[in-house]
Amino acid sequence: MEEFLKKMQQKIEHFEKLVEKDKEEIAQLESKLTQVKEQLASLESEILQISRELREHEHRFHDILNHLKRIQQATLKAQTEREIEMLERDRSRLIKELDEHKKIIEELKERYEEMTSQEMKLLDEEMKLEEEKSHLLHEKEVHLKRLEHILQQFQKRIDQFRHNYNLQ
Repeated sequence: MEEFLKKMQQKIEHFEKLVEKDKEEIAQLESKLTQVKEQLASLESEILQISRELREHEHRFHDILNHLKRIQQATLKAQTEREIEMLERDRSRLIKELDEHKKIIEELKERYEEMTSQEMKLLDEEMKLEEEKSHLLHEKEVHLKRLEHILQQFQKRIDQFRHNYNLQ
């Protein structure tokens, strides 16, 4: 009986250690997951900000194009040299502004692409961590069931021993 108790105690300790190890690994994974989710949230807010800026600049870009069309039509209808000079000055100013917005739009699109690429990588990492966590939770559950089974065997053996001892 003493040998049986030692074996059972060893089995119990072994599975308790496995469960503790699983808990630690799950805690580490959850920590990593939290970091990844925080990075994702930060990245998503940056992406939204860039998207807003991009829309604003594109809207202004189209406004300038429309204004340039109106200036072109007004230039054709202009009757004095003074009117033509004023319209040409406005036109050159708008073309400079148009070029600035075009450059900003290109930079924003590039940043947007980089950020979405980063976001995809983080989402992939998050999925891998979630899968790993799921696997570890399953392992922990298996170890707990095995531990429960061992404890039940242990209890049966003790009950059997008591019963035999009481009969004697």
